[in-house]
Amino acid sequence: MNHENILTPKVIEDNTAVIHFTDMNEMLSCIDAGEYHWEDIGGEDNKSREKWTYGQEVVGRENLERALKMGQTTRKVYEQYHKQRAMLERKAGISKFLGRGLSCKRKRVVRDDGDDLSMSRLMGGSSQYWTTTNRESQRANVRIGMNIGVANGHTERDFIRLGATITLMGDIINKLGYAVEIIVFNFVEYKGSEDWKYFGMSIPMKMANEPLDIHRMLTSGLPGLFRDKCFGLMSKKYGFYDGLGYQRQVTDVYKKELNLLHVVEQKFVKDDKQAVDGLAQMMQDLAEKPIWMR
Repeated sequence: MNHENILTPKVIEDNTAVIHFTDMNEMLSCIDAGEYHWEDIGGEDNKSREKWTYGQEVVGRENLERALKMGQTTRKVYEQYHKQRAMLERKAGISKFLGRGLSCKRKRVVRDDGDDLSMSRLMGGSSQYWTTTNRESQRANVRIGMNIGVANGHTERDFIRLGATITLMGDIINKLGYAVEIIVFNFVEYKGSEDWKYFGMSIPMKMANEPLDIHRMLTSGLPGLFRDKCFGLMSKKYGFYDGLGYQRQVTDVYKKELNLLHVVEQKFVKDDKQAVDGLAQMMQDLAEKPIWMR
């Protein structure tokens, strides 16, 4: 694995530098290979700074790395997710969406293998006497994303709310019959030694052909993923000297780069009402492609 090639940014429109990892393990491997580990220089006492960086559930770099590699969180994080999920399902009326499935076209196809034997074609001497029904969905894959690049004042609870929301959305999309892909990224305003305006770094958490692993998805809402792992790369590799968590609304340019149908970001899920509104917006995005996908 050529770590430096992976870490070489591509600059897209809006002067945005972007990095795309293939998975979590690739990002962690790049950090270890280059020793891009975050060195906190904050003036607070160690205990307060540790709580800000990791929260109270998965504390310390070693525990964080284990959780990210294994895709495991704590029971409390899992319980908090289910509380958040129950609230969202209740207030957003999620049950009315589930069970609808996709509006699909079905086409009968004749070929040399299949599900049903056509006796008329067989007796007529045709070499293609099997028939099958192909199901063509409106949109095979749906890709959604979550921005973990949040400002300094946000707490572990805010991160968990983000993780719970994106996980629930992925589950809903799956149950509607779509193959869902989930990308976690940090998108921030760039403040550093390069001539960039924005910076984005993405990590796929679930591909279309993979089952939805709730525990693995919830690791995307661990504060340390952004405030330890991403901070280390941003400061030591990409020359950030200020604003490591300088929160910015995700631009259409970056959404288009990641081919995202819907984005979960802190600005729009600050409280329960906004999280519910976000679910409604996702359903709208499923029905009508957003501007950057047209």
